[in-house]
Amino acid sequence: MSFQYDLTAVEILKLLGYTEPVGKDALLQAEREKNLKLPPALFEFWSLAADCPLFRTADIWTKKGEFFWFSYDSIQEWIDSDKEYWEKSPQDYTGNEYYQLYRLPREQWESRVQNYLLIGSDFGAGISKFGIRMNEIGQENPPVYMLIEEDSITDWNVIDSRLTDFLLRSVYDVLCCGEYDTGAEVMEKMDWTAKEASLEDFPALDRLTLLKQPSMYGGDAVCGCAYDAGKNLLVAAKIDRDDSRNCKIMAYQKN
Repeated sequence: MSFQYDLTAVEILKLLGYTEPVGKDALLQAEREKNLKLPPALFEFWSLAADCPLFRTADIWTKKGEFFWFSYDSIQEWIDSDKEYWEKSPQDYTGNEYYQLYRLPREQWESRVQNYLLIGSDFGAGISKFGIRMNEIGQENPPVYMLIEEDSITDWNVIDSRLTDFLLRSVYDVLCCGEYDTGAEVMEKMDWTAKEASLEDFPALDRLTLLKQPSMYGGDAVCGCAYDAGKNLLVAAKIDRDDSRNCKIMAYQKN
C-alpha cells in the first residue's frame, strides 16, 4: 500500500464524491449582499459541503441557512430576547455585558467586542462557538477562534492558527466516527464499505505522519486520514496519545 497523508479538507471531500459546488451560487450572492469575501479555503469547502449530510453531527456548520451568521447577530438576538426585562429594572443589569452593548449604538460595539464570522459550534454540548475575526477575514488562511458560552463575550481564544487546520480536523472527526456514526452511515449510502479496523490492519501506515491533528473530542486525542489511491481506500483514525487502546479506526473502501 502507498498512502497519501497530505490531502486537504477539500481534496478529501472530492475523493469521497462531493465534487459539485452546490453551495457556490448561494455563497456568491451572500458575499455580494454582505460586501464580504470569504477566505478561499472556506469558500471552496462550503461550496462543496453545503447541506451535506456527512456533517450533520459535525462541529463545522454546512447548512446554507447557517452561512454568514456573525457573533454580532447572536448578540443582537440575546438583546432582543432580554431587553424588556432590562427596561423594567435597568439598575439590576448594569454589570451585564449584553445590557452594556444594548446601551450603545451597534456601530460602537467594536469598542467593546470584536465581531466574528461564525463557522461552527460543538455539536454535542453546544457550549462553544467557532469563528473568524472580521478584521482578519481578508487573510489567505486566518486563525479560527473559540468562545465558550459561560465566558465573557470578549474571551475569544485561538483554537487553530490556520483555518485549513480547523477544516481538516472537522473532516477527520466526522470520518473516524469517534463520537457519532454519521460518517460511516452516510458513506455506506454513497456506495462505500465502511468498517471499523485497527492500525495493525495497515502495516504500511506511518502513525506519526497520520496522526497530526488534535481531535476536538478527547483532550489527548489526535486524528488524521490517509488515502491509498490504488485501492481507493481511505483510513481515518483517532487515538489517545497517552493510551493507544483508546482509539477508533475506520476504513472506507469504494465499491
